[in-house]
Amino acid sequence: MALAAKISGNKYRSFVLMSDGECNEGTVWEAVLLAPVQKLGNLIFIVDNNGWQATGRCDDIMHLNPLADKFKTFGWNSFEVDGHNFEELLNIFHSIPVDSEKPTAIIAHTVKGKGVSFMEGDNNWHYRIPTADDVTRAKAELGLE
Repeated sequence: MALAAKISGNKYRSFVLMSDGECNEGTVWEAVLLAPVQKLGNLIFIVDNNGWQATGRCDDIMHLNPLADKFKTFGWNSFEVDGHNFEELLNIFHSIPVDSEKPTAIIAHTVKGKGVSFMEGDNNWHYRIPTADDVTRAKAELGLE
């Protein structure tokens, strides 16, 4: 989409929201290598960097850290933020130059299940469906009751 916008002269940006676990995929790195060559400054990757993927901890499956440095090495603007801090995220979005020819990667450090004691840091919630009681308990812990 970012390349199509550039070719057609459109001024929109393309945002990609992905997980750190997805960064194991070869197609991700093909795009990461292609974007700077094509000067796709309109491309923004946001990586939910919670350290987990489907079958376990990311670093136990395929070592990719430091992820931000990899993007920089491949010619990207690269930022690391607290992915739970909306103000910090907005500040990064506003700081990305509109006329940049470099794509941008935002590594958003997060905690899986943050704020819910029985979900926080527990990869079982990657697949598990919360029961009605789980939802009630989670809402109470998040102050939504």
